Amino acid sequence: MFKRTPVVRAAAAALIFAFSGGTAFAQTAPPPAAIPLTLNDAIAIALRQNLQYASARTSVDASVAQLRQARAPELPGVALQDNYLYVNNIAKLSTPLGAIPFSSVNATNVPVLALQYTLFDGGLTAARVGQTVAGLAAAEANEREARGAVIAQVSGAYYGLLTAMQMRDVANRAVSVALGHVKEAQQFLASGMIPRADVLRAQAELANDQVNQLGAANAVNLAQTQLDNVLDVPLTRVYQPTDPLAGPAPAFNLDSLLASAYAQRGELAAAQAAVTAAQHAVSAARSGSLPRITAMVADGNTQPAVVGGYHNQFSVGLSAVWSLFDNGYTAGRVAEARAGVRQAEIGVEQMKNGIELQVRQAYLNVNEASARVSAAEHLVTLADENLRLAQVRYRGGVSTALELQDAELRDSSARQTLAGAEAALRQGVVQVRFSAGLL
Repeated sequence: MFKRTPVVRAAAAALIFAFSGGTAFAQTAPPPAAIPLTLNDAIAIALRQNLQYASARTSVDASVAQLRQARAPELPGVALQDNYLYVNNIAKLSTPLGAIPFSSVNATNVPVLALQYTLFDGGLTAARVGQTVAGLAAAEANEREARGAVIAQVSGAYYGLLTAMQMRDVANRAVSVALGHVKEAQQFLASGMIPRADVLRAQAELANDQVNQLGAANAVNLAQTQLDNVLDVPLTRVYQPTDPLAGPAPAFNLDSLLASAYAQRGELAAAQAAVTAAQHAVSAARSGSLPRITAMVADGNTQPAVVGGYHNQFSVGLSAVWSLFDNGYTAGRVAEARAGVRQAEIGVEQMKNGIELQVRQAYLNVNEASARVSAAEHLVTLADENLRLAQVRYRGGVSTALELQDAELRDSSARQTLAGAEAALRQGVVQVRFSAGLL
């Protein structure tokens, strides 16, 4: 039974492509015009459009409103109330001399203007204000963290598209080289210099490179869609990144990165704010064991009114309430709040450990990626020279088609390695900056 080898399958694909006039690889419609896009412009678009970041900004607004509510008891409250009562019939007292009414009027109106101020509430208001201030700090920290996450996502998608385009260029170059190889092989076959098997091998290599070309083109389309999704724009938008993929990495210092991460990372700041809020929760719980003193000043009509007309009444009051025993309720709240403080402190320590691990890993990865780029650049230089010599030897009749094919494969592989290393370096730089809170 005849077995189809990869070379035979690729040769068949090349023949189908040739006889079909290339229609299998032709696009049915021209692609939309690409929009030039820098990385900074992409980040600006995402920060305007990204829903996760918009939610974080809304949380800050909500925290500001909560702080305003918490501070309300720090100022006196003013209330105006009015009680109107109409009675018919007027109540009367029966006596041997006849019925005597209790009042000469059947309608009363009692307006009162009152000012009330809490002189002491056991520190409850101060504790609640402290909690909301810590909550606002946490919301702002989360917003900063969300901003950094958006920038990291956009940078990753942006460089992912650049990488896909670089890989597509490598695939296109491989097809161009293979086409030249097929043309030369056909000329050599016509002159009797090589057997037909060498032509089939060149055509098979061309077909294989064309298949890879299709995959590379599709990878670009997928990367475009990913970038559109991160930017939250229509998925049909096509961009042309203008920032270069290649370039040296900035010099990083591990100690400086760790110090920056501890000072700038949003989730660490939020965890520290949670500790502060938990400490204020202890003070709020303790307020239940202290008295509450309130002063009140009121002015209005006397009540009840037994004769017609307005009868002004001014009053000043002082109220004090102290719960001497609440069956252990306050003590339980205090114990619970203290446990919350300990949990929050443990969360901070865990967060610091995790951040240090992220920074160290990102630092090591970017150093390794930088070294890989240097090695890959040297590899491409050697592969290019090896391909040039293989072509010269093949044209001179002192080398086989297999050796030329091997040189072409090594050259394409070296260029793919370089593109991957450059992408890893760019992604590594972004990850270092994100882990250090520099985005």
